[in-house]
Amino acid sequence: MSICKLATEFAISNGILKQVDGNPSILSCTLSPSPMPELLLRKAQGIQCDFNLLYHKAAMDHEFLEMVLKPILPVDPYLRSLWDVYLRTRGSENRQKIVLGLNRSDYMLHLHEDLCDTKKKFITHRLRNTKVAAEYEIETQDGVWDGLSLRQVEFNMIASSFGGLLQRLIPQHRISLSLQGLSKNLATRVPDCFPADRFSEALISACRMYVEDCSRRKLVPTKVSILVVVGENEGNIYDHRALIGQLLLRNPDIGVLYRSFNSLKTELKLDSDFRLFVNDEEIAVVYFRTGYTPDAFPDNETWDVKYQLEKSLAIKCPCIQYMLANTKIIQAALSKPKYLSRFFQPNSSSYQNVLSTFANQYTLDAEIGISDSTEIQQVINECMLKPENYVLKPQREGGGNNYFGEQLVQKLKSIMNHHERKDYVLMERIRPYVFENQVLNSFSKCNEPKVQEMVTELGIFGAILVCDDEIHLNEFSGHLLRSKPIECNEGGIVAGFGCLDSPFIT
Repeated sequence: MSICKLATEFAISNGILKQVDGNPSILSCTLSPSPMPELLLRKAQGIQCDFNLLYHKAAMDHEFLEMVLKPILPVDPYLRSLWDVYLRTRGSENRQKIVLGLNRSDYMLHLHEDLCDTKKKFITHRLRNTKVAAEYEIETQDGVWDGLSLRQVEFNMIASSFGGLLQRLIPQHRISLSLQGLSKNLATRVPDCFPADRFSEALISACRMYVEDCSRRKLVPTKVSILVVVGENEGNIYDHRALIGQLLLRNPDIGVLYRSFNSLKTELKLDSDFRLFVNDEEIAVVYFRTGYTPDAFPDNETWDVKYQLEKSLAIKCPCIQYMLANTKIIQAALSKPKYLSRFFQPNSSSYQNVLSTFANQYTLDAEIGISDSTEIQQVINECMLKPENYVLKPQREGGGNNYFGEQLVQKLKSIMNHHERKDYVLMERIRPYVFENQVLNSFSKCNEPKVQEMVTELGIFGAILVCDDEIHLNEFSGHLLRSKPIECNEGGIVAGFGCLDSPFIT
């Protein structure tokens, strides 16, 4: 039996799954963990708390949100509806002041083009594949990995996925390496990672704080539950179950309800104190795993459900302010020193560390105030000549929305003379290092997968729990890789573009 066939069967038995047409199917994952410099992995882990805090501060700054988002609202109905919900709930006397963020910051490791040949050969050889990386000791000396730098792709504040399945992938990858005869120092090379544990602990802490908040309000909560709001045809349910399963193992007294927006139209109730009930169960935390794209809100009734949830006493994960901050335009603003210095002192390590991860980003309308007319025209001209150096991003989450190459050029031409241009951000394209791996999927049970050249995104999980200005939790919660073939621009795992992966540190 081939190693790939055996590893595929182990992946299925370990629960590395997605749902297809109502049935479980293996979720695409790599055969082996992929090479990753330890120094850069540790750096990304070390600044996650800074990013958690930065986006919390930005989300709670009404003046900042209004200043950056207001020019876009007329051209973006979805964002305008979110803003309307925010304004309608912002001034409520009973507004819940406890906020929970379960975030993920995504990076690529940018390989600088101006490297000397010797340095480039060293990096590309050492990171070529896991077998080569395993031949060398882990490099921790400063300067060894100069020429590679962290570049943030985006910051995710809603439905930060794959923490549950990643926790299962670590033992899966250790098994795969053992099958290949690469069993030396597995615990060090493929480090432990428990994002589902950490996120479940954060949800439990939020439930505890909800009960304490009710007591301060002279309310007596019954048994509390977590409401998980999901899409109608969710394919990533096994990732959900892995997370919620860890929660129930830790605290079986907390109830868990799964509901869609559609079902909540008839099941949701608020009492006179704005406590939220679903089927007579009191909800302490609303955990959104959907609601980040316009198609989640097909009618006004669905938007009313969103409003009812937001104005309730339940803790929202994420709250409406976090959703407004979770936009490409806010990310572009925070990449500029004049906006970043609003939240971090320029001489602080937090400011320097965060700023160092940003790629150049540009808005396409000077009215927004992030990029001026001269800068916009200059980058447009350059983009028309070399579109391969840029990516055009709309204010949309969920993947599959970006423009590259000739499509980017055509899209720019179609929007530059229209107000629609305000809804886009042009970002300098990141050039990651290339490595080799094989992908396990539903075909690898019968066919040997080919060795492919791939690139990867490093995701760093983080949790933050705040009441007013008091931070109760701010932590790094785990990591993952999401890898894809080099010819693939988009990287959605459930959609089949990319695959789940973990780091083999070197």
